[in-house]
Amino acid sequence: MPTKQLYSANHYHRLSFGDFGFRLLDEDATTSTPSGEHFCTVHVLKDAVISLTSNLSVGDSSITDLDLKEGHIIYGDFTNISITGGIVICYLHR
Repeated sequence: MPTKQLYSANHYHRLSFGDFGFRLLDEDATTSTPSGEHFCTVHVLKDAVISLTSNLSVGDSSITDLDLKEGHIIYGDFTNISITGGIVICYLHR
């Protein structure tokens, strides 16, 4: 999440409720997000294997083939999310 905007309660609540939109990734349909989009939350709806890239310049910048169970949620500033199994919903933050 962009740190400048996180301090605004209005912006935070809009993110929390998906007011900026989402992408649904499904192993039988769309398996990767469009380029140029930024995501703040990845919520696993069905056991999934995901790969993603972080938009930040500090810390680890990518994850490859991470197994996640239904109900797991990952928060951060992500781009280029893809799955090889399962279903996830990715919430946009811009």
